[in-house]
Parts: sequence; C-alpha cells; structure tokens
Amino acid sequence: MKKIFVFAIVALLSQSVLFAQSGKKVSDKDVPERYVKDFERLSNGVKNVDWRFIDTLVYDANFVNENGTKTAYRFSPKGTETRWYVEEKYYPHTIINDIQARHPGYKVKELYTLMLKNKVTYQVLVGQRKGLFTKKWKHMRIMNYETDGKFIDEIEF
Repeated sequence: MKKIFVFAIVALLSQSVLFAQSGKKVSDKDVPERYVKDFERLSNGVKNVDWRFIDTLVYDANFVNENGTKTAYRFSPKGTETRWYVEEKYYPHTIINDIQARHPGYKVKELYTLMLKNKVTYQVLVGQRKGLFTKKWKHMRIMNYETDGKFIDEIEF
C-alpha cells in the first residue's frame, strides 16, 4: 500500500512539472498590464497571441511572427526571454549528435533559439516517449548549447 501511495505522489509531481513547462492558457486580461504593454511594444501589432500562465509572475506570449516563425516571449521579474522555435528540418546536427551521445534513445520535443539579456543560446527540451497507446514524454531534460553547438549544461526535471 505504501508503494502505491509513493508512486501516486511521484506521478502527480512529474505531471505538474510537465504542466509548468506548457502553462495554463489565460486571457490577456489575466496577465499583468506591464507584460501586455511590453508585448505590444516588442511584437509590432501581432494579434493572435496565446498567453500562458507559467508560475507566479511568469507568463509566456506565444505567436507566429511576420516571417512565419513560431515565437514566444517569457515575461518575468528577472527580464524578458525571446524564443524563436526551430523547425525539425533545421535542427543543428552538432546538437542532435551530442544529445544522442549523452542520452541514447532521447528525442527532441522542442528546440529554440533563446535570447536573454542580449545573450543568444540554443535551449533544447528532450525526453523519452513512452506508452502503449498514447506516447507521453518521460525523463525530461532542458539542455543548453552555445550558438556554435558547444554544450553548456542541462537540467533534469
């Protein structure tokens, strides 16, 4: 009985970590006004915005920019991150090869160029796809790379 209880708690905690990455969809009226104004200043009139509540005072604004690239701004008290999502066919081979060498069997869930405080890096969300009927992501990690493909660090969650 104790093992089942521990397993249930671990399962709930892992689901909350994955939920925190994608966040809860919210209206722009639920977003702090300063973030909405910053978004309007940065985005040059983009209308179709998917606002997500990530954590206390952390919100993502996801949209497609004028070039057709999926883009996101993450607003937090620490500053604003800009993310440009990379299509799979354009993934840098050095990064993909490094991921496979470090974690065989892991797949890329998303890869984006990240700009924070005028520093540009690649950030890659990787994990294993498990499940018989529905493929769920497990053993998730965020891996950080320099723009030349040099590995920086990784965070397991």
